[in-house]
Amino acid sequence: MTHYPSLFDNARPHHTMFDFAQREAHRIWPNSVEHRKRSLAQLSAFLKFNDNPNRPMSHFLPKDVHAFSDHLTALGKANGTVNRYLATISSVFNHAVDEQIITHAPKLKFLPEEEGRIRYFSKEEQKNVIAYFESLDLWWMRDMFRLALLTGCRKGEIVALGEGGATLSDDGMWLILPKAVTKTSKARNVPLGNPDARAAAQRLQRGLGAAYSKRKFEQAWAKVQRDVGRGDKSFVFHVTRHTAASFLANDLQQPTVIVAEYLGHSDLATTQKYVHAKPDNLLAISAQM
Repeated sequence: MTHYPSLFDNARPHHTMFDFAQREAHRIWPNSVEHRKRSLAQLSAFLKFNDNPNRPMSHFLPKDVHAFSDHLTALGKANGTVNRYLATISSVFNHAVDEQIITHAPKLKFLPEEEGRIRYFSKEEQKNVIAYFESLDLWWMRDMFRLALLTGCRKGEIVALGEGGATLSDDGMWLILPKAVTKTSKARNVPLGNPDARAAAQRLQRGLGAAYSKRKFEQAWAKVQRDVGRGDKSFVFHVTRHTAASFLANDLQQPTVIVAEYLGHSDLATTQKYVHAKPDNLLAISAQM
């Protein structure tokens, strides 16, 4: 087996990947507590596979990680899901190189992902999701969904509002996201000019911390995906962000640069992936050709 030299090989022969990841989690995944928890859980799944738990970080080869990805695929995991596990594992190895724990990180091969069909929530779907959560008395799910639709905020950014990592301005007109919360690690202020968005944000700031847990969220979304989305796998919470972007571009006729700033994108190419032309808009354009 190829052995990558490690600064800890002599000093700490039992130094393990999970030890390192736990200690460095706030630097590897600085965006949110939820992201760190999810990433550590993914890493734990990898380290429970085969003989990985006590193996020194310098002893891993690409084939060890690829065997795990094959295992996930055999369990029926989608390529996108498998790639998220690979991204987590890769992040730990790369950070270990930066910290000079190991000298080389295994070069991993990610699985190809097919582009899904264009997806945003229609007005009818939005209405049905909100009504569904109200029928289950899940006010916080309703408000998370509504706030995401109206601001394009990521789920983790909204959760941070309940955890205290994000705050509201004194006048309630801005959601203040520090760089530790955003995916891009750049602070931004999200406008809450819409009164429904402002009211939802205020309620979430007061009560989300007591109501929310990752498990409760996933269970509630699984129900709405089944009953409102009729089992559509593309019916996911992140579509709220695509919906906000598409509404800004199609209905409000905002240029891409404004949409990018609204969503907190640093790259316009990323924004273009979120903006989808609505069929009615395309028909109206074609009628003018």
